[in-house]
Amino acid sequence: MVQEEDEMGKQKMDGAAAAVSVVSRPGARESIRKKMMVHTVIPTVTGLVIAGILITIIAGKQIQHLQNENIMDISQKASYQISEYFTRYMEISRQLGANRELLALFDEIQPGDKVAEAAGFDAVMETMENMRLTDAENIVDVWAADVDSSQFFEDTGYVSEIGEWDITSRSWYNELVAAGTTIASEPYLTASGSEMVSSIVTPIYGEDGALKGVSGVDLSLGAVTGMMQKQKLGETGFLILMTQAGMIMYADDAALIHTYLADAEIDESVRAGFSAGSYGTYHYRYAGDDNYGYMTQAGDSRWVVLSGMPSLEYNMDMYRVIFSTVLLFTVMIVVMCIVISRIAMGIVRPIQELHVAADKIAQGDLQVDLQVDSNDEIGEVAQSIEKTVVRLKDYINYIDEIANVLNEIAQGNLVFTLQQEYAGEFGKIKTALENISFTMITTIEAITSSAEQVTGGAGQIAQAAQSLADGATSQAAAVEELLATVTDISEQVRDNAEYARSAADGAGDVRRKIELSNQEMKQVIAAMEEINHCSNAINAIISSIEEIADQTDLLSLNASIEAARAGDMGKGFAVVANEVGNLARESVQAVQKSTELIKNSQEAVKRGMVLVNGTAERLSESVSGVVGLAEQMSGLSEAAVNQTKDLEEVVNGINQIASVVSDNSAMSQESAASSEELSAEATSLNEMVGIFHIK
Repeated sequence: MVQEEDEMGKQKMDGAAAAVSVVSRPGARESIRKKMMVHTVIPTVTGLVIAGILITIIAGKQIQHLQNENIMDISQKASYQISEYFTRYMEISRQLGANRELLALFDEIQPGDKVAEAAGFDAVMETMENMRLTDAENIVDVWAADVDSSQFFEDTGYVSEIGEWDITSRSWYNELVAAGTTIASEPYLTASGSEMVSSIVTPIYGEDGALKGVSGVDLSLGAVTGMMQKQKLGETGFLILMTQAGMIMYADDAALIHTYLADAEIDESVRAGFSAGSYGTYHYRYAGDDNYGYMTQAGDSRWVVLSGMPSLEYNMDMYRVIFSTVLLFTVMIVVMCIVISRIAMGIVRPIQELHVAADKIAQGDLQVDLQVDSNDEIGEVAQSIEKTVVRLKDYINYIDEIANVLNEIAQGNLVFTLQQEYAGEFGKIKTALENISFTMITTIEAITSSAEQVTGGAGQIAQAAQSLADGATSQAAAVEELLATVTDISEQVRDNAEYARSAADGAGDVRRKIELSNQEMKQVIAAMEEINHCSNAINAIISSIEEIADQTDLLSLNASIEAARAGDMGKGFAVVANEVGNLARESVQAVQKSTELIKNSQEAVKRGMVLVNGTAERLSESVSGVVGLAEQMSGLSEAAVNQTKDLEEVVNGINQIASVVSDNSAMSQESAASSEELSAEATSLNEMVGIFHIK
């Protein structure tokens, strides 16, 4: 019977566990790994592409700036060398123009005078020769000219005729007058036509401010060409040297030399900038190619240097940066995908194991083995689930053993041994059940002993009553034997009174012990109620867990809202927040299933309480029976005392025996009836006590 009830209880628990299920729609949600890859990699790749574009733009501008700086530096370096070259010889021309002997010579010569006949002429010629000899390689000749006599003379000893050399007819005259200082003339071929030279001319003014003459140095331009050839602009860059008038004095393309910029195949922007004196950076087309260059003036010489670098070489470093950036970002994206995939798998695997374990627990299967090796919150959740499973197993074992013990008690078996440890509040139940066993065994043993004594005393009372009845019948015929018989009866009645008092005392003890057992049974009921309260407390804890899950769900919603406010940068966090919300909802479902298991445990406790209450009722009935027995035994004791008094009166007044015989006969009949009732009650008590097994 007990086994059938256990099997029915288990079937009900299994049915209740099977009735609670989670409906999962395949494809209704995506995996965390896929979400992390989609919602993290795509925004990151987009960000990296944007960053790559920005880096490329910034780096390109910086590279262009550096290229422009390089082009400008080389152009200015070439311009500086040209400027230094002309400045040196301009200084020689100025020194000659400031020579006191030459100034005195110009002051001495009057219109119509020959220069060669002047007193300081030879000294001036020697000075000019010495100046030429300081750099005979580049100085073609040193010369001077007098405006008043229109005579020209040079260090070679050549002197023109008077009026033969008109300064106003020279190509550089207007420029000289306009500048009012030393100038470099446009290049021209020497008389022999062997080389290009430029005259460095310095005006000489008198005290009245009028132009008295000029001093000059004819400078070879071969060194200028050599200086330009040494300048290199990258691998394919070029430099063009132009005079103030636009004559090209140096270019990589030999066909351009000694031609003019206006005739070259070059952008109009360069020609317009040259004409306007607008120097700086230029982007122009030259010889069919896009070029980046710089235009600058070479100091006092007023010559112009134009540089150019083809677009391919100009942008080559930027192309390298773009290629390197694309390669680097591609490697970063691949590495990021691998890292995110591993991180996602590290998160998904423990969650999947926890999900499987929660499903098993929800289905009533507590044989869960979690292999989660994690030091984060997931590991803590796994440890909590393991502890919960262990505790539920202990509770189920406690309840099963308690139910079995109560069934044994209900069947009358008071000898049992509790094998479980009964941690926590369940320890009180173990102690109470052991106390009940000890007390009831002791009480039943006392009741059994008292019942045996009552049975023996009832038999003796019945025999004595029957003897008394027989004696009363024969008293009329044998009055003489009555005294001896009454004496014997008196002794027997005295013994019966002792037996009756002893039985009454035993019945009182039995009554007190049964009442004590009844009180202890009430304590068992109170302990079972405490179990029920503990189950209610567990329900409260589960409710707290549900509230925590609800708060976690709310926190997930708030995190999703904040991630939405953060825009694209918060999508990855929104994914994690969504998964936390899903986990919270699954936790609520698992807790609901655990609540169903606790309810089943409470129902088992209630069934135990029903069994205990039934036992308590039977003990109460036993108490009522023992109380009645005690009252009857008290009545028997009082009757025995009365008989003793009557017998004493018989002894004292044998003459009244005749009148008392009838009374004794009636009393003996009542005693016989009472003894029969006492015997029946003792038999009933033995039957009730016989259902308990105490050995």
